[in-house]
Amino acid sequence: MLLLFLLFEGLCCPGENTAVKPEAWLSCGPSPGPGRLQLVCHVSGFYPKPVWVMWMRGEQEQRGTQRGDVLPNADETWYLRATLDVAAGEAAGLSCRVKHSSLGGHDLIIHWGEKQLRLCWEIMKIALGLLSVGLRKWVGMLGTRRVKLGQSK
Repeated sequence: MLLLFLLFEGLCCPGENTAVKPEAWLSCGPSPGPGRLQLVCHVSGFYPKPVWVMWMRGEQEQRGTQRGDVLPNADETWYLRATLDVAAGEAAGLSCRVKHSSLGGHDLIIHWGEKQLRLCWEIMKIALGLLSVGLRKWVGMLGTRRVKLGQSK
């Protein structure tokens, strides 16, 4: 039984001297306002905990980068997200750079591209459409309620 536990422990959880490379992907968060995007860089599965994540334009760090807390995953690795609010027209040319001890000095860089921008716009259009439908139903219910209460002209 002890042997089984030791084997499982070695498979599921990083050891004290084990470094696990991060995975990273990009998405968009809730719109911070009209014509603006919230870019999100997700970094997950890394060990040990210390990590550096920054939105970049070329070699220039973007000062507006907001780093969340480094949170634990179930497998004892870590997760972090970094966001950046930008005007929609300024998203092109941005990238997320990750530095971690497991990468051997080779930073992980993911470029924000046309694909992500199209996805964000589609999500925003769907959200606005749903909001519009909900607003129309709510206004319609108000009109029906007034008629029932005898307040119509």
